[in-house]
Amino acid sequence: MAKVNIVMDMSQYDMFLLCPQRFNNRYNLNRTLPQKAMQLDRGTIVHIGCEVYYQALKNGMRYDEAVTAALSKIREAGVTASELEPEMIERTLDVMEEYFDYWRVADQSFQIVDVEQPFIYLLYEDDEVRIHLAGKIDLIISDNKYTNLPYDHKSYDRKSEVHRMTNQFKNYCYAIKSDYLIVNRIGFQKTLAPHEKFERIPLSYDPLVFEQWKINVIKNIFYYLTCVAENSWPMNETSCDKYNRKCEYFEPCDASGVEAKMYKLKANYIEIEPWDVSKVLRKATEVLADEQKRESKVE
Repeated sequence: MAKVNIVMDMSQYDMFLLCPQRFNNRYNLNRTLPQKAMQLDRGTIVHIGCEVYYQALKNGMRYDEAVTAALSKIREAGVTASELEPEMIERTLDVMEEYFDYWRVADQSFQIVDVEQPFIYLLYEDDEVRIHLAGKIDLIISDNKYTNLPYDHKSYDRKSEVHRMTNQFKNYCYAIKSDYLIVNRIGFQKTLAPHEKFERIPLSYDPLVFEQWKINVIKNIFYYLTCVAENSWPMNETSCDKYNRKCEYFEPCDASGVEAKMYKLKANYIEIEPWDVSKVLRKATEVLADEQKRESKVE
């Protein structure tokens, strides 16, 4: 009998933990709120700029040329493939230029191992099931202290605590066998000095943390397999309205009966292409280029 193969990234995994019904609506029924086919938010544009910049440095390009290439790609993505207002695109360009300048010396002092490195690995296997986890690491560097140190770029407006419990961070470290990770924070506050908004926060892990995380992930994915086998996706009502923000599927879930729920899903939500985990394994600029080609064909 063939084994069941599960491949999951942390965006899927985290959504399933938040609410199996929400996961079902998004990843099984492929329904989402109406939106532009390729709507790049500010964070994605920041990632695209960082990808171009660090890849240019890795390829031996001079600092000023790398910055010019990165800013040009940010502007292109913002104008052609996002719904961001022009003011936000300009603000993003200003912040990223300031960010590149602030870390100029540091960024040219370490060895860039890889940029937007995809990975997929076997987490668990028994006689019936294989569980694979996938992802893509923004930046991996080596210096005089660390080898294969992963960086995760995070843009933000308000400061909040950074902690090591995040599943994404553990997945990155576990994938490349690193005990450390740097959260590369890129702040958009206009009133803060560069050293206050551009932070690189180190996180550390140990084998016991990884082992407990692995046990949790396996148990949760086995629960996911139960939902698949029974075609039953329970609602987690504690996720319906968190921090005064309703889940995007609040209205259909609040409807009375299955028929009413499905009617609202079909009437008010669009059907999108099934989630393709291979996109997670591709560079942001590659996905952008494909989406731009698709948009040009539609026009």
